[in-house]
Amino acid sequence: MTAVSVKTLAEFVHRRGHIHYRYQSATLAQEGIARQAAWQKGKGDGYQRERRVTACFGEHGELEVRGRVDGFDATAGLVEEVKTTRADANALHAHMGDVHLAQVRLYGGMLALEQEAIAELELRVVYLHPEDPAETTFAEQWQREDLIAYFDATCGVYAAYLTAVRARLTTRCGHLRDMPFPYAEFRPQQRRLAKHLYRGFRDDVDWLVESPTGAGKTMTSVFPALKAIGQGELDRLVFLTSRTTGQRAAEDALARATTAAGGEALVAVTVTAKERICFTPGTPCDPDRCEFARGYYERMPAARRALLERRLAVREAVEAVARDHRVCPFELSLDAAEWADVVVGDYNYVFDPVVRLTRLENALFARVGLVVDEAHHLGERVREMLSATLPRRLVKAALAEKGLPANAAKRFRSVDRALATVGKNADEAPRAIAKPEALCRAVDRLVTTFATEAVDLEAYPAAAEAYWQTLRFGRAAVWAEADAEESEGAFHYVANGSGRRFRVELACTAPGAHIRRTLAPFHGTVRQSGTLAPMPVFQRAHGFDADAPALVSDGGCEPERLGVFAVPDISTYFRDRDRSLPRLVATIGAVAAATPGNTLVAFPSFDYLTAVAAQFATADEVRCQTPNMASEQRQDFIAWLNERCERKRLGLVVMGGVFTESVDFDSEALRLVVVVGPALPPCSLLRDLIAEGAARSGADGFDAAYRQPAMTRVAQTVGRIARAPGQRGVAVLVDPRFAQPGYRAFLPGRWRIASTPAAGAAAAVARFWDQT
Repeated sequence: MTAVSVKTLAEFVHRRGHIHYRYQSATLAQEGIARQAAWQKGKGDGYQRERRVTACFGEHGELEVRGRVDGFDATAGLVEEVKTTRADANALHAHMGDVHLAQVRLYGGMLALEQEAIAELELRVVYLHPEDPAETTFAEQWQREDLIAYFDATCGVYAAYLTAVRARLTTRCGHLRDMPFPYAEFRPQQRRLAKHLYRGFRDDVDWLVESPTGAGKTMTSVFPALKAIGQGELDRLVFLTSRTTGQRAAEDALARATTAAGGEALVAVTVTAKERICFTPGTPCDPDRCEFARGYYERMPAARRALLERRLAVREAVEAVARDHRVCPFELSLDAAEWADVVVGDYNYVFDPVVRLTRLENALFARVGLVVDEAHHLGERVREMLSATLPRRLVKAALAEKGLPANAAKRFRSVDRALATVGKNADEAPRAIAKPEALCRAVDRLVTTFATEAVDLEAYPAAAEAYWQTLRFGRAAVWAEADAEESEGAFHYVANGSGRRFRVELACTAPGAHIRRTLAPFHGTVRQSGTLAPMPVFQRAHGFDADAPALVSDGGCEPERLGVFAVPDISTYFRDRDRSLPRLVATIGAVAAATPGNTLVAFPSFDYLTAVAAQFATADEVRCQTPNMASEQRQDFIAWLNERCERKRLGLVVMGGVFTESVDFDSEALRLVVVVGPALPPCSLLRDLIAEGAARSGADGFDAAYRQPAMTRVAQTVGRIARAPGQRGVAVLVDPRFAQPGYRAFLPGRWRIASTPAAGAAAAVARFWDQT
């Protein structure tokens, strides 16, 4: 028997019409509950609220439909479905009425099946505003036999679809159960990790896994998950990445696995960010402005079927099918992902409260496994997702637009006054403040106005930008309040700047509770990276105990493949940089000359990079990263550094950027990485608040706020060399802190670090390359 909710059933079978941004989220759940309860007071003893109802469909009860009727009065023959919304009720009904009416009709049919005495029912869809006492009602009269027929017909459509999907899943499991490892053999320690992860998916374990770059981490996690699906231990895998390169690696692994399993075992869908895949960028999801939003739900079922038939629905496939069927590619990817065996996407589709996918789990895909790739980014990324900023300059820009509707302008002025009050007598330095209650109320009123009145966002681009920023800030305030009891001090309001530059930030400084709570519903998770040392620091940052399940692998990397040399007698502290610059430049030139290949030099800042670059005269042998490089420039830089040529090349970049993480260089061309200093984040109020939160949980605050992000960047930078078995490379770490235990604790334990003075660094590098 397969269970399905009334809401899911109604949406799947009866959804029609368009996509429209204005009706994506009607109101907050808690608002709806409170407003509905107040409205239903005094309805009489015969009126039942939140009445549970269940009905089965099929000769053998193949489908069990479950729901909760908002209001039912058997004596009056009345069934009510209540919706609370800030939007205009008539407009919302025009947009979503087919689903809302389907819900109440299904409830009517289920009640008719349950109670033989029912001959006729009045069905009502009631729209309430969370603050306005008025109501809008749409009513219908239905006979018993018609309601039962409607219920049966709706269930028949859904059941037929499930039957086809279930048949595919049976075939899928057979292929995956017999699937061999997609490569000729396992890499060293890959089999051991795969066995642990298989059991983790089977037994619902949350693993933290450190394995070096080039050790096959992606396949090591994908393969056991697919085998668990084949064995019936798992229903679906979600693979999250923080960068496009990681996404491509997952897609390549799935393609190899599909080939190994016989070619048609898997259906995988990649979800690409809306702003990257949109066919009409800059246009809101409005059927009057976007042909791909208009009539989407009429054409979507055929488009979904066509995309799922592609099996491996990467971005190019999604775009091709969406254009063929004239539907929104982003929404199509979401609708197809609901029925896919594997979903690949960015972190935010699981961890961001605003955009996270709510359809990853359904009747046939109940046990969902999760892989979080490059998990050293997870804490920082989730902090960013849970934070929001409200700049006064955006509000001022909105108020400056001519013709802005009066009510919208009124609400923006209210927000501006509240910002001005908070920022009164403020200087440029950021400071922590108490929750600005008046500002939060002004934000709520502005959001309400935009939801209830048809403000043309395309006609007022500055107001649109300010509105979306305000909406995000308002939502962040809600989830900050919700998290306050569970994780004290996880959020802080910060006032920053002055005058028009003033802004209020709602900063998340301790995302661990949110991360762990988000991971809990998954049936086994893997957070993996090549740089997770020391693991207790990352476990705490992710909301777990320091001794939570963890695996460490050296990936079979022979220590002699990677030479790591620390040069402690050149200080890169800011106060010492001018004085040490000549020795630093000489050392970089000497170790590069001693290396049979190209060199990547990574700096903590563009200013430092520029100062060093000025000392190298041979411009044709030296290239520098610049701020805001275009994609074509980045690719050209990588190709230049990947060329094997007689004249050695020197690439100067900043740590933590596009050239030091999740990018593949040719390890036969790029042989040397020089890391100039540990790249500690600049001191700031936010970092200090992060440190305070970590200390409150028993961790080292400086480690959590400063040392961990800095040293993770160092380890990731070194990971650009010697990435595959048989390849060799050298890393030179320049700064006295690289000799200190507190910093070395954050470097992979598999590294054998040798200290050498600057004067002997070139000789040490030369000896490494002379070894056979």
